[in-house]
Amino acid sequence: MSLAPERTDSLAEPVRTVGRGWITLYVLGNVGLFIPMLVPTTILMPEQIAEIDPAGKVGSYAWVSAMGAISGIVLAPLAGALSDRTTSRFGRRRPWMVIGSLIYMAVLVFLGLQATVGGVAIGSFALSAACMIIGAGLSPVVPDQVPVGQRGVVLGWATAPQAGGLIAGGLLVGLVTSFSAKYLLLAALPLLIVLFATTMKDPPLPAGHREPFSLRTFLDGYRISPREHPDFIWAMSSRFAMGLGYGLGTLYLPYFLDDVLHYEQLFPGQSIDDGLLIVIGVNCLATVSTVVLGGWLSDKLGRRRMPVFLGGLTMAVAAIPLALSPTWTMTLVAAVILGLGYGVYLSVDTALITEVLPASADRSKDMALANLMTSLPYVLVPPIASVVLGSLGGYRSLFLCSAGMSVLGAAMVWKVRSVR
Repeated sequence: MSLAPERTDSLAEPVRTVGRGWITLYVLGNVGLFIPMLVPTTILMPEQIAEIDPAGKVGSYAWVSAMGAISGIVLAPLAGALSDRTTSRFGRRRPWMVIGSLIYMAVLVFLGLQATVGGVAIGSFALSAACMIIGAGLSPVVPDQVPVGQRGVVLGWATAPQAGGLIAGGLLVGLVTSFSAKYLLLAALPLLIVLFATTMKDPPLPAGHREPFSLRTFLDGYRISPREHPDFIWAMSSRFAMGLGYGLGTLYLPYFLDDVLHYEQLFPGQSIDDGLLIVIGVNCLATVSTVVLGGWLSDKLGRRRMPVFLGGLTMAVAAIPLALSPTWTMTLVAAVILGLGYGVYLSVDTALITEVLPASADRSKDMALANLMTSLPYVLVPPIASVVLGSLGGYRSLFLCSAGMSVLGAAMVWKVRSVR
């Protein structure tokens, strides 16, 4: 008769709180992930495409964005499943962070050299792939090592780089002029992920605890039973609707400033980039002001659903001023409201997700599936936006659609029953 494998720390539910040093390095790791992802997709790629193909920039940007999202859909769960089964003596998560960071850096350099829409699309695909590889190690670290009662505040600090990454990254790349130099600066940041990976404790997974892997096993991992894990399904559905609402409201902001506000005519001597940086800065400051506080309060109160609901509802409200009065002043007002809601939503929703994961042995794969609910909408946003902008009322309808999806996503969180 074979004996069951001994209990392993790598699969145990964490009970010991993490210290300030661990949190600081984890936050720096997130800086190394988010800034090089957000700045290219939000600022640099639209600029490159507008310079390469000014007449067809909307359509070109749509399929470049879709390439990045498709990459994530294909690779995120696969990388997560393999991370869960990694038995390296260096640990389960560390190899994925280090290897992914090296790929990340190479892709950023590659993007800086592109002068065709096709080249930018290839870079977008590869950039997303590198993020998914890193995420297979970085995302499950919190459910692996942080106890439930500390996750709100840890994720609040950890998502601050995501909240403020655009303004910090925008200021960074503003120090140089050429695309190649901008991307090269960003390529240095993933070294922060390597720093966290090499200093964190990452208990190896004993071979006896490794789940068998096959294509069928991997595909079966996509099938989460709504009957067995209803809370996980509802949490992912809420996140998907919120992601769709957020994408509809923000993805085409550079073109909104140009096509609707005519920013360069409104403020002679300034460029669209200047206006975009102002909006992003206002939004980021508002987001950062609530992201840590929201996570901390959710830990203290022991509640996740109400902050997620209120944050989502506030994000929906932000789209109304732009739909009713598309002016520069209202754009800044909307940026503030969106940031306040997004800050609360961002930290607490992730903490909620970590509490409804189906199995400890599949944390990385399940976190990848949950994270797909924020990236998958970006496959749908471009075609939806193209139809809405082209024949269904323009930007006003686009912002109303954004508000509607955010309300739906906020309401769905109440279907999660096992978390207060």
